[in-house]
Amino acid sequence: AKIVISATTGMHDYAVKKYGINIKTFFVKPACVDLNKFNISKRKNPILIRELQLENKIVCVYAGKFGGIYLTNEVFDFFSEAEKIWGDRFRVLLLTPHNREDLHDWAIRSNFSPEKMIIRFVPHEKIQDFLGVGDLGITPVKPIPTKRYCTPIKDGEYWALGLPVVITKEISDDSDIISKYNAGAVLNDLSKESYKIAIGQIIKLLDEPKEVLSQRIENIAKQFRNFSIAENIYSSIYKTN
Repeated sequence: AKIVISATTGMHDYAVKKYGINIKTFFVKPACVDLNKFNISKRKNPILIRELQLENKIVCVYAGKFGGIYLTNEVFDFFSEAEKIWGDRFRVLLLTPHNREDLHDWAIRSNFSPEKMIIRFVPHEKIQDFLGVGDLGITPVKPIPTKRYCTPIKDGEYWALGLPVVITKEISDDSDIISKYNAGAVLNDLSKESYKIAIGQIIKLLDEPKEVLSQRIENIAKQFRNFSIAENIYSSIYKTN
């Protein structure tokens, strides 16, 4: 190939180390987000908050599945630790196709109260409104070598909505971005102590003025997940070739 487009910056060095190939014409195009649909204007829809009974709650949102490339029991262990800290204020909004029975079983296994979960499966054209009721998002990709250079689209969606994100370590460029820009918490390992540390970091972030925090994190999406990234890359390629 004359030109390579990768989802992450790290793939360039990986190609050198793994295959001895130094890619000369290299672009990075992550999973970008439509910032006209996902932005902080979608935050805290009062009608939806009343419908979901989330007034004065701290809401962790997750859009996706469990199992496969995603953690399962560890996520509910995290929820359990959050419940211990935030008590009855804590809620989890799961936007997932999993059935309630499995979700309840996983919650009980981790000593997390099933009644603190709100379970919905919504079409993607509505997902920004549901994610927007959250106070934080979680990206529980398994921290394994095959996922080192993936690009979770949910992170861009969380960021565009101004949400701090809890993420496992060494996932895409995202774990480094979250750490560098103080936009959430990176789990160094999958232990209860690590979950407590992450929750403490989120508490500090949520103590910031809400508008300031949301705008700061939304700017990360504008910088790293904007469709203009793709537009500029393809424009550059086709102008020069």
